[in-house]
Amino acid sequence: MKHIVEYKNGNVLSYAEYGKRNGYPILVQHGLIASVNDYRLFDRLIKAGNRLICPARPGYGQSSPYQMSNIAEWGEIISILVNNLGLSQFDILGMSSGAPYSYAIGYKIPDKVRRIYIFSGTPALYDDQVLELWPYPVEKNASIAEMARVAKEIFFSNVTEEDLLRDDIKDSMMNDCFGVAQDLRLRCIGWGFVLSELSKTVYMEHSQTDREVPFVTAKMTAKMIPNCRLKVRKGEHFSEEILDQFIQNIMLKQEESQ
Repeated sequence: MKHIVEYKNGNVLSYAEYGKRNGYPILVQHGLIASVNDYRLFDRLIKAGNRLICPARPGYGQSSPYQMSNIAEWGEIISILVNNLGLSQFDILGMSSGAPYSYAIGYKIPDKVRRIYIFSGTPALYDDQVLELWPYPVEKNASIAEMARVAKEIFFSNVTEEDLLRDDIKDSMMNDCFGVAQDLRLRCIGWGFVLSELSKTVYMEHSQTDREVPFVTAKMTAKMIPNCRLKVRKGEHFSEEILDQFIQNIMLKQEESQ
């Protein structure tokens, strides 16, 4: 079920909830081309009795196209949602482009966060040494409008009518691709914090053969986090199957060990 919460001058944050209302909360930070309707990705967590809370970042789906100053501001926005829901503690699952936003929440409201799980995460591109190893063009001074043009060219120039029926495509193209454009812009400039300031334990998994996010950049990012446990796997950047394996072998096993 979808809900909204207001923040900062009447902007709205759209989010969806799945699973048991009284289950342990997990805040899901979605990837670059994604929708909060993609609950099928988390069937194993839902069946395990968890409460999944999936916020849509600014510009995605029904969330207002609010321009953030940096990634740290996401932690402030989420704190409003967390207070609205009355959450005293939760875990975070960040996938791909959702990784920096996961760290931001852990940095801004560490007293509420128990653990952070990162699957194939975007690396610390605020760091010049990491950025040197990033295989894609970077323009730090680009506007959101300019990045929207890039997003359309790279991700949406060849979408079919069938593609347009998919929630991840529809929600990512909302507001003239604002959400994707802002993600692309914010990831490569100062985040408003550095990962050495993150106090929470991070469980990270990354493929040694990831062709989208080079493993070396993930390894460098893991070393920046004081309490990071990096598990190396092989395979592609993302698939429903390997995400499910991550949930089963990392998230749920960690829960069982408590």
